[in-house]
Amino acid sequence: MTRKWRLLPLAAAVCLAWPAEAPKDRKPPPWEKPLAAGRILFRQNCSVCHEINKPESKKFGPSLFRLFQNEKTPLTGFPPTEEYVIAKIKTGGVVMPAFGSILTDDQISKILAFVRSRH
Repeated sequence: MTRKWRLLPLAAAVCLAWPAEAPKDRKPPPWEKPLAAGRILFRQNCSVCHEINKPESKKFGPSLFRLFQNEKTPLTGFPPTEEYVIAKIKTGGVVMPAFGSILTDDQISKILAFVRSRH
């Protein structure tokens, strides 16, 4: 038994294949929201070494709990500015690996937004 397929006219096929424009008031899915994406990226890349929910950490790296509310960063004593934290993420440190070739600038900014939101 063979099936015969009917071909749609070209205009109808193009209309079916062309994606409809998203409504302007649509809510983005969770993976497009910066804080949700930042949380996922933090869990994938940072949570192995850094705590985010407690001031004390039993992990290898320092706790990032309320990082931007503190006057100094945990180990270096520098003020926790976004520029400093971005540089640390990109270039790494004595023990911390560099993530500059692993994470994009957009991903790093989402991680920072997530860390900043944790108070």
